[in-house]
Amino acid sequence: MVGPDSRYRAFISYSQQDKDWGRRIHTWLETYRIPEGVGPAGQSADRRLGRFFRDDEDMAAASDIAEIVRRAIESAESLIVICSPRSAQSKWVNAEIQHYRRTGRARKVFAVIVDGIPNSGDPATECFPPALRAAGDPDDPDALPIEPLGLDVRKDGQARACARLAAGLIGVDFDELWQRDRRRAEARMRLLVIGLAAISTVFAALTATAIWFGAQADRNATEAEAARRLLQREYLGMLGETAIDEILAWDAVPGEIVADNPPDWISLMRVDDMQFAVARDYGAGRILAVAHDGVLNGLQSDRNLGFLRRSVQWLAGPREGQSIMIASGHCEWLPTLRPDWAMPDLLAEWGYSASDLPGAIDDAKLGDANVLIIGNAWGDFTPDELAAIERFVSRGGGLLAAGLGWSWQDASTLPDFACYGQASGQNIDDMSTYPMNRLVAPYGMQWTDRFPKP
Repeated sequence: MVGPDSRYRAFISYSQQDKDWGRRIHTWLETYRIPEGVGPAGQSADRRLGRFFRDDEDMAAASDIAEIVRRAIESAESLIVICSPRSAQSKWVNAEIQHYRRTGRARKVFAVIVDGIPNSGDPATECFPPALRAAGDPDDPDALPIEPLGLDVRKDGQARACARLAAGLIGVDFDELWQRDRRRAEARMRLLVIGLAAISTVFAALTATAIWFGAQADRNATEAEAARRLLQREYLGMLGETAIDEILAWDAVPGEIVADNPPDWISLMRVDDMQFAVARDYGAGRILAVAHDGVLNGLQSDRNLGFLRRSVQWLAGPREGQSIMIASGHCEWLPTLRPDWAMPDLLAEWGYSASDLPGAIDDAKLGDANVLIIGNAWGDFTPDELAAIERFVSRGGGLLAAGLGWSWQDASTLPDFACYGQASGQNIDDMSTYPMNRLVAPYGMQWTDRFPKP
């Protein structure tokens, strides 16, 4: 329970229908670092903003939930309201705003718009809760109404939204903080590019050495090929490191991938102690597994585009043909049902022929394919399909598998997302029943239900 001496930098108020945004903004703020030279004296050594209260994350089990929320609001320096048409119609969000304004202290309220239109007057689109636009003194009927100034994450993006909130929370000039933020990011990128250039030189030397030794005798051919494939995967890992900042800036929360035998896999991308993109050889084929929407969104940046293109080339391998199949018969949610998914057009631009693969997957449908893409399937695969996919990879095919364990656990049983008729034996309390985990079990990995936390 929140004690009387607990202090939060801010209380985050949102509708339960926007809990993914609540989790996302909570993570952004608790992992943000204030640039050197900005802010009042006495900042913490790690330059974090501090603690933020979000009921899903911080509220312990208790008999009086309302009392916990009340105490958390009263111990928070500021209030952050995640604004959308859902929160505008939420009586709980409205009550939290009203209680915060009755605390009697001059505090700051920040409106973060994630959906809808501010001050539209139409209940279907209005994103500001009534209490946000109420009088400054809710107990004075003659007080003038407040016009809240909201920041819109759809326009600002993660980096700028975090900087604007940080400036308001610690009471500093936004322009100064933002410029220092950008200089810090540019300095990190320069160091990364310099390191990548040095590693690329070493990579070129190692590749030349592998080729030279492979030419010396037939008996060295197998070792040279293994070295070449290992170097290819490590090169993908270096490209992934250059793209990770842009990928994590996309409005999606990554998941976690764990390997049964880590030496079999190359870790391509990670945040903190969690890896969310890995790759390995399997038989004559290759596997790339990801746990983040942004990895497959090549238009986020040139670096992400380069990583995605090289990954597809690696998966396609030396086999003849340029055919890529995208599975769509198992309630795939990531990313095949997104109308703005750019990958099919990108594949065509790179010279590949991308085809939809509805219904059951079998040897005949995979016969001429180079790569099979399966995006977060919530419908079950039959044993025959799993066997056909494993044979396809073993013979030299590439498998690009995108999954998100926490998303399946949170939403796969909801009426709007349930995969009716294709969810036999699934149990959200048992991650081994997640269809994507059943798919990749032969290759020695799985998605967990974890996501990055501060």
